[in-house]
Amino acid sequence: MFTAPIPEDDAARLATLYSYSILDSPPEQGYEDITALASFICATPFSTITLVDRDRQWFKSEVGFGTNETARADGFCACALLRPETLIVPDTLLDPRFANNPFVLGPPRIRFYAGAPLIAPDGHILGTVCVFDTKPRVLTSSQIFALEALSRQVMALFAVRLKTIENERAAAAVMQSEKLAAVGRLAASMAHRINNPLEAVTNLIYLSRRRIQDAEIERWLDEADQELRRLSTIANQTLDFHKQASGPRAISCMNLFSTTLAAHESRLRNAGIMVEKRKRANQCVVCFEGDIRQVLGNIISNSVDAMPEGGRLIVRSREHTEVKSGRKGLMLTIADTGVGMSRATQRRLFEAFFSTKEIGGVGLGLWSAAEIVKRHQGRIWIRSSQREGHRGTVVSLFLPFLALSEN
Repeated sequence: MFTAPIPEDDAARLATLYSYSILDSPPEQGYEDITALASFICATPFSTITLVDRDRQWFKSEVGFGTNETARADGFCACALLRPETLIVPDTLLDPRFANNPFVLGPPRIRFYAGAPLIAPDGHILGTVCVFDTKPRVLTSSQIFALEALSRQVMALFAVRLKTIENERAAAAVMQSEKLAAVGRLAASMAHRINNPLEAVTNLIYLSRRRIQDAEIERWLDEADQELRRLSTIANQTLDFHKQASGPRAISCMNLFSTTLAAHESRLRNAGIMVEKRKRANQCVVCFEGDIRQVLGNIISNSVDAMPEGGRLIVRSREHTEVKSGRKGLMLTIADTGVGMSRATQRRLFEAFFSTKEIGGVGLGLWSAAEIVKRHQGRIWIRSSQREGHRGTVVSLFLPFLALSEN
């Protein structure tokens, strides 16, 4: 059976499609009206608004077909991705591309197909508004014009949707900024309030140590002093983690990782997670360190959540050169042996308000991380698997060395 070739720019096309956050969305009347009009105008029993995903065709709306998705390999609309023109097949049995298609040889026994492409502003074809019939036929020029007009109307609805998403993200960014500022002020106050009594207790331990002769008690005092110093370090790291930097500065990968891992030390230990560090990068990167620590902290926190029964957390750094741009930078990688994520979840990871956590999940962590990385002119991407023996998630973060200048 013929399978439509994959366009060379399919990865970029899919990125454009995913930016609309339309896949798997519930039915909406505006789209239902368009398929109803397409079927009526072209006098066909079937009509769909088809979006071509990585390995499936998903229907935002359909008339007569009775399903909301099919395999991409079986689809007619996948062929429409190759040219920005309406694809018309008067008789599928006479077309070698479709003569052996399961939807031609079996139900609903398609004999006629016409699909007007959904063309995004960047030129990528996302799918079609299509009509099909169980008997061979042709469309008039007026019907073809109307079908193409309906495809443009779908893209107009997409544009409104995208604008709404951008407005929601802007509002979320303001809220997130206000929350971070409040947390920073609270962290500063708490750090000072905690450190003062800690210093007093440390001094008392020092004085007590001078008056005792019992070796065991002295050992207890040493352990108490060590724990107090650790608590003081955590308080100061909390302040450093949340403080807003006045400007970018050069910082090493080990400094970024060590501070962030220290803030999660108790969670990692209690969860039985073993941390492996593989440092290969020596050159510092200029960045807003508080923001990048926020990104790393969010990723590590997600990894801990993904390994409730323990596992391995691998943090790596290396110097990297992008193939296409030639930019040199710091590549940070955080990998875990957790439960992994489904493809559906991976497609929505960087959407604002999307969360898989039933309790306490706001859905702004990775979206905020992506925005921070974007401001640093970097890139962040995630690979994940749920296959037995290969479960886990790998998050890669690239920060170019020359993206920001020190002030």
